[in-house]
Amino acid sequence: MDGMGEPLHNIDNVIKAANIMVDEQGLQFSPRKVTVSTSGLVPQLKRFLHESNCALAVSLNATTDEVRNWIMPINRKYKLDLLLQTLQEELRLKKNYKVLFEYVMLEGINDRLVNLFLQIKLTTLDCHEMDDMHTS
Repeated sequence: MDGMGEPLHNIDNVIKAANIMVDEQGLQFSPRKVTVSTSGLVPQLKRFLHESNCALAVSLNATTDEVRNWIMPINRKYKLDLLLQTLQEELRLKKNYKVLFEYVMLEGINDRLVNLFLQIKLTTLDCHEMDDMHTS
């Protein structure tokens, strides 16, 4: 579920729809084949991870709060450190669960080589490695 605005603003119906998609009396999709994309609404993200086995994609689009605040205003409420800490805590409870990190590169804004290397670190670490990571 992507491209329809922030899905987690409508968390009740997103969870219902995701459950129908993966239910054996529904569409019978594999939970790994149903992905919900979010900008990082932390309370709803936690609820989604507790109530759904479907995949999660998080749009980061920046490796610092300064840049992410400008690109994604939701970051002013749920900072990057809080978002990553929440994912770290919640993913400890889920076995073999992977989160997809989305990153749109904007020329002259978040496309510097250092941003790419930080992004690669984010996409290759597991929740236990996040303890040692600093994002800003």
